[in-house]
Amino acid sequence: MFCALSSWQPLLSFATQRGHTGTIIAGRGAAVRGDSRSAAQRMSGNKSKDYTRRVVIIGHGPVGHILLEHLVEGTEVPLELTVICEEPHLAYNRVAMTSYFQHRSASELAMCSAEWLVEKNVQVIFARATQIQRSSRRVTYEGPLVRGEIEYDELVLATGSSPFVPNVSGLTTDRAPGIFLYRTIEDMEAILARAQQKGVRKAAVIGGGLLGLEAAKALLDLQMKVTVLEAAPTLMSAQLDMTGAELLRKRLMKIGLDIETQVNLQEVLSNASGVRFIRLEKEGQESFLEVDLLIISCGIRPRDELARQCQLELGTRGGVKVDGCLRSSDPHIYAVGEVASYESGMVYGLWKPGSEQAEVLAGTLGSPSAGLRYHGSDLSTKLKLLGVNVASFGANAEFWQHRIFDCQDGQANWCVRSVLEGNKYRKLVFRRLPSGGRKLVGGILVESVEDYQSLCDVARCGRELWGLETVVMTHGPRANPGQIEDMVYPRDFPAPVLDMAAMPAVRVVLVGYGPVGHVLLQNLVEQRERRMAITVLCEEPHLAYNRVAMTSYFQHRSVCELAMCSPDWLQEKNIQVIFARATSIKRSHKQVTYEGPSGSGEVGYDELVLATGSAPFVPPVPGLASTAGVFLYRTIEDMDAIIARAGSARGTTRRAAVVGGGLLGLEAAKALLDLGLETHVFESAPHLMPSQLDSVAGELLKKQIESLGCVVHVNVQLQEVLSEDSSGEICAARYLENESEWTLDLELLVVSCGIRPRDELARGCDLDLGERGGVKVDDFLRSSDPHIYAVGEVASHEGGMVYGLWKPGSEQAEVLASTLGSPSAGLRYHGSDLSTKLKLMGVNVASFGESAAFWHGKTYQVLHDDEKPCICVRSVLEEGCYRKLIFKRMPGGSRKLLGGILVNSTDDYHALCDVSRCGKELWGLEPMVLVEGPRVVPGRLEQSFPQARL
Repeated sequence: MFCALSSWQPLLSFATQRGHTGTIIAGRGAAVRGDSRSAAQRMSGNKSKDYTRRVVIIGHGPVGHILLEHLVEGTEVPLELTVICEEPHLAYNRVAMTSYFQHRSASELAMCSAEWLVEKNVQVIFARATQIQRSSRRVTYEGPLVRGEIEYDELVLATGSSPFVPNVSGLTTDRAPGIFLYRTIEDMEAILARAQQKGVRKAAVIGGGLLGLEAAKALLDLQMKVTVLEAAPTLMSAQLDMTGAELLRKRLMKIGLDIETQVNLQEVLSNASGVRFIRLEKEGQESFLEVDLLIISCGIRPRDELARQCQLELGTRGGVKVDGCLRSSDPHIYAVGEVASYESGMVYGLWKPGSEQAEVLAGTLGSPSAGLRYHGSDLSTKLKLLGVNVASFGANAEFWQHRIFDCQDGQANWCVRSVLEGNKYRKLVFRRLPSGGRKLVGGILVESVEDYQSLCDVARCGRELWGLETVVMTHGPRANPGQIEDMVYPRDFPAPVLDMAAMPAVRVVLVGYGPVGHVLLQNLVEQRERRMAITVLCEEPHLAYNRVAMTSYFQHRSVCELAMCSPDWLQEKNIQVIFARATSIKRSHKQVTYEGPSGSGEVGYDELVLATGSAPFVPPVPGLASTAGVFLYRTIEDMDAIIARAGSARGTTRRAAVVGGGLLGLEAAKALLDLGLETHVFESAPHLMPSQLDSVAGELLKKQIESLGCVVHVNVQLQEVLSEDSSGEICAARYLENESEWTLDLELLVVSCGIRPRDELARGCDLDLGERGGVKVDDFLRSSDPHIYAVGEVASHEGGMVYGLWKPGSEQAEVLASTLGSPSAGLRYHGSDLSTKLKLMGVNVASFGESAAFWHGKTYQVLHDDEKPCICVRSVLEEGCYRKLIFKRMPGGSRKLLGGILVNSTDDYHALCDVSRCGKELWGLEPMVLVEGPRVVPGRLEQSFPQARL
């Protein structure tokens, strides 16, 4: 439907009065918006800041408008924004559509005004886009009063979706009066007009999902007799299990709704006056339902006709296939909202996913340095349906895609706890962890939704739960001690787990037995769906040990203190270990060749996992790789060699140095100090820990470390490592510091300059690699060979990201164990943040963020407001403590915590991590309270209020 002159004339008049005659485009004749650049420049895709980039958005629904709100808040790249709006209204709130039956005012639903568009210099064309010409980057459009073409640099498809109409005889909205969709303001007006006709009293809604029940509520309010027809066995089958749905059904029938489930529509019968009967089939019996008004609410289908016409790649269930930047197969075309198909064809039909996609796409288009990526959305929702409070929540979309909310206790490693009391129902699903803890993955709440938001936060943050926590959560905030005791000591026990002895064993070979490899094994042996025969190829002479606690080895000097498992545990779990190095992979034969001290051979596999980790990076400095007395800081053997060298140091200096001022380098410096050596740290960056800290925190850390006797050199370029002519032993290091050349006598040098993935096996068998090395993997940790996987520091996920921290590897291991052992769970890896908290030489340091983009985009280094668009920075520095929190200004006036840096003030680290990961919007004084920390006094907070521009 296109706008009539009366619909857009007020907008055009307002724009003209303000001197923006081009802001609202509406007129007769053809129009082509041109570009002063040459064709070569235009097609080159150059994204410099020298010219304004033309962004055309097709569709001005709720998600399209949220995208606009983000884009006009400020961008790194100048943008010229144009919207092609097919409906005769500017964006309005479809979530509140049912309220239209009360107020009957389009302005009550409006999300923006013509004034706002003019103020923000957003141009609007009221027309329908008819064609995309990718080769010339033009969009053709046509409306009742305007037609033409418009050129673009970047094109966004925000065309949304259209209602799905089942293929049932007579079920059509364009032939018989009285049959309606439930999508637009025009639909609402038509339904109202029909309901007010004389004799129209009986109505039916086809579809028992969220929108169908909303429609039923609207018809009840119009004093009609309403029947809901649902093909599935239950209402809201995409969100509720059988128990929750049955409880909802009973409550809705009490207030006057007729509900029929497991119904097959055979035919819709109409006459000249409109719809009259629906012929139904249920359980083999045919019947007729008399109706005067019929609403179709059977789900949606993405409006991807433009994408099909210009041959963009589509998802498996339709929609424009997009990556984590919301980019389509054409690098200059994007999709957002219900037309976007992300991650194996997932098309979201809810408000929140579209809003999250819009925020990421705004970053992609306007602030690319922020490095935002979309990792999918959960489908959590809380609503009041005809007076019944219903909520469904989960950690991510897999909770619904794989119907984990339907699982029973003991099934696929799930731990399920539920309470049904009167008209209240609570069901929480936890994942059993090898450590003995539990992780909340989601749940269902009916008439007990007070703690919905806190449960959402716990599920999204992935916090481990222990002891009675799971029981208390299940019963909710109003539980009494007796209820909790009944659950701790249940009368009924879960059904026995399926006996897998008769199943054929899947041969899983794990190459590498470091910490992440062991976490993978711990998770694998807990899986319930597949029987596995596991073989491990372990290159080191030790079983898995804790590298995170490596520095403690200098105190206890015991391998057992670091060990993560024992031979007894491996034997108990029937895991075979071969102490050898894998030398090649024969993909065609599914075999791995190995060599070790005890012999060589081959082992066959059905599924192969590469957990080979990484190797230390050694800079190409003369003498650094070949001089005796230079050590790496990676293995137990490295520690033993450093201890031996320090013990034999008898020179006059007893001086050592560490190349690298990152996390591991400072750990090494602490170890050398404890060995009684004068210790120096060389860091090439302007401050310590440049990958985690800003310049203020780095300088504060430097001062506190130097107070302990360690000498720190920053902005250093190591020139050469010098050795004794006779012995070849290290004697000094020559370096540049502040453009001056220095020589430092040394007896020991430790190299800690980062890591490189050990991907030589993958290179040897032609697996796809990441941009910066490592085995390229998808969200299931699967490589380009469907039977080979990678995990930990050798895995390159999403744009070439190789993680070098414990937590990401552990999270990957959990997902991969599910992929191999419990595939029905459908777990996917969505990336990890790089948050870390540690004590470095007596200094408490923490860096946290909502996602890896906080570090990739260098957002943590921002010191002042608006160094990056929409960024708000608040910091406190006093008495050796530093707190800096970075917020994003949201279009509605709220703030979202992106991350921060804490030095010697880390008490609330975990709480701040949770706030940032959950994406909670902050209002009023909340940001300032977070910045000041948990020990702030009211007077101090008042003092900071006038200065805070929040």
